[in-house]
Amino acid sequence: MKLSTRLTVAMVALVAVTSGAVGMLTYSNAQRTALPRALERIDTHASLLAAQLEASVRGARGDVAGFRAAVAVDGIIRASLTGGAHSTDGITVAQWSDRLAARFSAELVAKSNYAELRVIGIKDGGREIVRVERREPRGPVRVVRQEELQREAEQRYFQESIKLQPGEIYVSPIELNRENGAIEVPYVPVLHIAAPVFAPDGSPFGIVIVTVDLRSDFAQVSAAEQTGATIYVVNERGDYLLHPDSSRTFGFEFGKPYRLQDDFPDLAGLPALEDAKPRVSQRRDGERFGAALASVQLAGGPRIAIVEIVPYARILAATQAVRDASLFGGLAATLVAMIVAFFVARSLTRPLEQMTRAVEGFAGGGAIAVPTHAGGEIGVLARAFERMATEVREKTAALTKEIEERRSIFENSLDLILIVDRQGTFLRVSPSSVTILRIKPEDMVGRSATEFIHPDDLENTRVEMRRSRRGREMRNFECRYMHADGHAVTLAWTGVWSEPEQRHFFIGRDMTESLKLAQQLRQSQKMDAIGQLTGGVAHDFNNILTVITGTIEVLAEGVAGRPQLAAIAKMIDEAATRGADLTNHLLAFARKQPLQPRATDVNALIVDTARLLRPTLGEQIEIEAMLPDDAWPAMIDPVQLSTAIINLAVNARDAMPDGGKLTLETRNVTLDEAYARDNADVTPGPYVMVAVSDTGCGIPAELRDRVFEPFFTTKEIGKGTGLGLSMVYGFVKQSNGHIKIYSEEGHGTTIKVYLPKLNETVEAALAPREIVAMPGGGETVLVVEDDSMVRNYVIAQLLSLGYQTLAAANATEALVFLKNGDTFDLLFTDVIMPGGLNGRQLADEMIRRRPSLKVLYTSGYTENAIVHHGRLDQGVALLNKPYRKADLARKIREVLGSAPA
Repeated sequence: MKLSTRLTVAMVALVAVTSGAVGMLTYSNAQRTALPRALERIDTHASLLAAQLEASVRGARGDVAGFRAAVAVDGIIRASLTGGAHSTDGITVAQWSDRLAARFSAELVAKSNYAELRVIGIKDGGREIVRVERREPRGPVRVVRQEELQREAEQRYFQESIKLQPGEIYVSPIELNRENGAIEVPYVPVLHIAAPVFAPDGSPFGIVIVTVDLRSDFAQVSAAEQTGATIYVVNERGDYLLHPDSSRTFGFEFGKPYRLQDDFPDLAGLPALEDAKPRVSQRRDGERFGAALASVQLAGGPRIAIVEIVPYARILAATQAVRDASLFGGLAATLVAMIVAFFVARSLTRPLEQMTRAVEGFAGGGAIAVPTHAGGEIGVLARAFERMATEVREKTAALTKEIEERRSIFENSLDLILIVDRQGTFLRVSPSSVTILRIKPEDMVGRSATEFIHPDDLENTRVEMRRSRRGREMRNFECRYMHADGHAVTLAWTGVWSEPEQRHFFIGRDMTESLKLAQQLRQSQKMDAIGQLTGGVAHDFNNILTVITGTIEVLAEGVAGRPQLAAIAKMIDEAATRGADLTNHLLAFARKQPLQPRATDVNALIVDTARLLRPTLGEQIEIEAMLPDDAWPAMIDPVQLSTAIINLAVNARDAMPDGGKLTLETRNVTLDEAYARDNADVTPGPYVMVAVSDTGCGIPAELRDRVFEPFFTTKEIGKGTGLGLSMVYGFVKQSNGHIKIYSEEGHGTTIKVYLPKLNETVEAALAPREIVAMPGGGETVLVVEDDSMVRNYVIAQLLSLGYQTLAAANATEALVFLKNGDTFDLLFTDVIMPGGLNGRQLADEMIRRRPSLKVLYTSGYTENAIVHHGRLDQGVALLNKPYRKADLARKIREVLGSAPA
């Protein structure tokens, strides 16, 4: 075949292919343009319907709040509580009900979508007090007679509403209306909006409720269907509330749920989303369709969604017309090309064919082969085209890579990225704004940064931006932005100004968790430091108190016949006792007290403790216990737990000087990993929660972090030591538990104590042996005590009890008696001593040499010698300092375990 023929065929084919490609490209571009626009129209229409539906019930929430505060409702409450007539004005419940019914009637006349307005009392099975109704939209309004009033206590909306706190409002899911417990026929979709009303003493009296008839609203949604489109209304689970086939609506009410996701699997999960973009999906049978979903909360209650479905063919009807026109134009162009090619083919040569193929390869991204060796204009054109094609491809690849990298960083960054113009208006906002501020990027773009920055940080931010523009340098600073829920979020910013683009570029890192962890660390370090200090003080103080409490007994006996001196001795004795209590509280806070945990029925312990509390708290304090039968046993020291509850109850009493209510509650809880991340001292796992709540004055926010510090108190001088809560804190921490305080000024305080659940594989601690009072004996006791005053006091007391004694100031001196072969029956040693060995190590060494030797430890501060993980080692006998002569005598006889010699 001749070249001219081949060229003619090639040119015609090229034109045909080009025309076809142009036609298909035109169709593709039209499809790309038309499809988003069509989906956007569907989405806009669905959003409009959702907005209209939400607007129709928007005022109902405010109406319920207004009715709750109505004078007539207050009159009904007061008249009901005073025997049927108000004690002041004499107006009866019936008269108040008539007044309220008149107001309800006017409200129903004004608002055609209201079906019922009611006041329901809590008494008599939730019997209606006032009910005004309308059976049909815009129909006549009727005040229901007393004999027709129903009992609604079993209705879910009544049960949910009556549990609410003052100021809270309940909004039900959309459901079918029920009369006397049965679904009303014909079916009426309704929305119940209710609020509790309370008696003057704060107890629940009943509820005020509006029932909104949604038939008219649903009818408007159905009437808004566009040609070829189908509209559904679904709830958060996907159940149909509105469907072209009426037999499929509210199927869940009859035990036959019909759901959106069953018919449209691709839309599964969308009804629960707040922001679902329109999309193209497939039915279960493979048919494609366009779908838009608009989610809305009716009156702030459960979320529903308007779903609009349009067949895919309907969406692309216009683009198919464009495709047909393009194909027709391509055919015409091909016919013209055949004529032109016949004349052009004679004058062209092979290099032109190569150039044509090169152009096609360049356009399609394939290899480029141009006749660079050809002469004349074709050769010059070929060489220039080769250089241009190579340069364009290299720059295009580099630019594409850079754009993709920047887009990926911007879209996936965990930090907040902002692009801001000179005036502080947001031009672009990264998607991370949703995570950090719960604000969508589109809600920030085009608005001034001043609308989102904390007012106290505005001026500093302006200064940083001006400095950046002047110096063209990167700036680092902190600035708080306002979260969608109203709290401030601290962000660490890095910003730079671009002069060519006249824009600021900022990257902000959320510092909330970092600041929170730093605060927790500082608080933990402070409490640990105070604990170390108090533990050391208690050790030395207990040594002093041991001598004081012991010698005052001797002094009291000596002055028994002299009343004035005996009174002074008694005052010293009481002061020493108070000092001992203080050191015990300090040791509890420092987590140095020797605990003896065992399996404990927390409910039974609280019941016993409550009996002790009633005379202590007084008649003006009401005590309520909420103790579920399934509460787990706890591995805890029951004596210390009882003391802790008493301390918490006394603090609660002091917060209620005019009387109030004390609530003791237990519950099984499991603290998970998320809670542990927010509370650094918590180990995830099962706990028995004990809550002590009061209705007192509450604790100011600025003081809540200090209430567990020793000697910190807000009470008047002389009315508190500031150690009660400190003791509770230390005891809970030493027991591997957790304590949390919740308080609001003017509303009361709740302190929750989380106790470790009993591990069923751990045996309960053995019950202590019965101690027989044996005041003295004739055995030999080796006393090892580094404090000379305490040592001399102990020796004197033992001699008075009939014992023989040996004395040593430290472990080294004590071992000399062992080396010399001295006999003794009991080692009585302090735990904490200077030198190479402590009391425990000394005892271990002596028992190794004399296995039958009995050992009794004494200490005011045990460290970790005989107490581990907050528990006294099994088989260890300990006499806590300070102690009295009788305590010493009984403990020695208990350890020796025999009658006196």
